[in-house]
Amino acid sequence: MAKVIRSKELAVSVERLVAVILDFESYPEFLSGVVSARREQSSNGKPVVTFELEIIKRFEYTLEFNITGVEEIAWKLVKSNFFKKNDGRWLLKRMGQNRTHASYELDLAFGFLVPGWVAKTLTEVNLPKMFDQFEARALEVRE
Repeated sequence: MAKVIRSKELAVSVERLVAVILDFESYPEFLSGVVSARREQSSNGKPVVTFELEIIKRFEYTLEFNITGVEEIAWKLVKSNFFKKNDGRWLLKRMGQNRTHASYELDLAFGFLVPGWVAKTLTEVNLPKMFDQFEARALEVRE
């Protein structure tokens, strides 16, 4: 699967969105398909999170995150029983007090042959829905 980039302007502050993105353990509460998220620290101090998802089938994958201030949150695949590659990043730009331009970049490859409709569902249905779920969560937990 090729690299996918989606962008949207969200009605939340950068800080609030970053707080929601980095609250990995809460993902099952608001992201459809996420069954669990377990956070650890790598030997270099970066967050390492193992996600369990159920989208068509149940699978796990572990990502290591690199956080660059509030502008960029990047990740790379550590291990998976489903993906061969899962690297990406959030790029966030303040557009005002409670407006953020969010770009989500994902470079994904599956460890086996996946039907085209599955890949299309992940990129054209789940990604746009994911933006809405992050925005709703940020608005819900706003201070």
